[in-house]
Amino acid sequence: MNRNVIIDCDTGMDDAVALLLAIRSPILNVKGITYVAGNVNLDYVINNTLRVVEHSDQKVPVYAGARMPLVPQISDDASSVHGKDGLGGLPFPDPQASVQKTHAVDFIVDTIMAAEQPLDWITLGPLTNAALAYIKEPHIAENIRQLTMMAGAVETGNVLPTSEFNVYADPEAAKVVFDSSIPKTMVPLDPLYHGGLLTKDDIQIISDASQAAWCDMATRIFKRSIEINKKLGRRAVQGKDGSVTPPDLLAVAIAIDPSIANLTEYTVQVETRGLETRGMTVVDRRVYDNPGRETLKNPVRIAFSIDQRKYRDLVLDAWIK
Repeated sequence: MNRNVIIDCDTGMDDAVALLLAIRSPILNVKGITYVAGNVNLDYVINNTLRVVEHSDQKVPVYAGARMPLVPQISDDASSVHGKDGLGGLPFPDPQASVQKTHAVDFIVDTIMAAEQPLDWITLGPLTNAALAYIKEPHIAENIRQLTMMAGAVETGNVLPTSEFNVYADPEAAKVVFDSSIPKTMVPLDPLYHGGLLTKDDIQIISDASQAAWCDMATRIFKRSIEINKKLGRRAVQGKDGSVTPPDLLAVAIAIDPSIANLTEYTVQVETRGLETRGMTVVDRRVYDNPGRETLKNPVRIAFSIDQRKYRDLVLDAWIK
């Protein structure tokens, strides 16, 4: 049976391929896409999200969300990685559709509260919209089956040594969400180094199916991502040239089928003050010998590694079969 889902994103290149996977998946029924400023400013995110939906060959409503983090701050976006426009400057056609008039936060709250069965929720960008929705109506936690977040890092960050971009961009919002009672799965940067990649052979298979608009878009984005990383002097993750490791794509794959990941529950705190650690996701991995150990408070399932074959098959099956 299809699972209803809401997706919140800040559409750059990795969000784009993740959205294509979610929309084309036979498992998920995407009720709506909300977006937030993050990888690039909101005007680019609007355009990118609509272009992705049109390339998916499906009709999904799109809703505008927050332009600023909960606590306004001066911070860099991720345009150096995603290109000024967020999609690597690739010449995709301008979208024909428009965004909905309802604000993203109102759509999130209204849709979750009205759902007859608990919804899935996926966040691929800063957690501003998610935090605002929870603040507005904490009871949404009771009607969410699972919130899967591309957020955080356990071992190594990508903005600061310990901080991942989505959390760093709005750590106050991330803290609201991580501290909430919403059932949560955290997909950090870590599994990208342990099975979470698509190889150049996988990309070629997708390219060979480029008569499908979503395969064409995904192929062009993957190739541009490889070009940008080489230009920036970034080494291929796991040392495999021509491979790609879009974190948002992996998060959607785990939301579709959690069995592809090695998941373990921990308590996670978000650092909001440290000069060198702002946005750090502090995972309590201490070992307790006491069998009467206190139950974890608001536990978070964390993905540490990926079954490479299952991940690859999931993506290719959704796009090609």
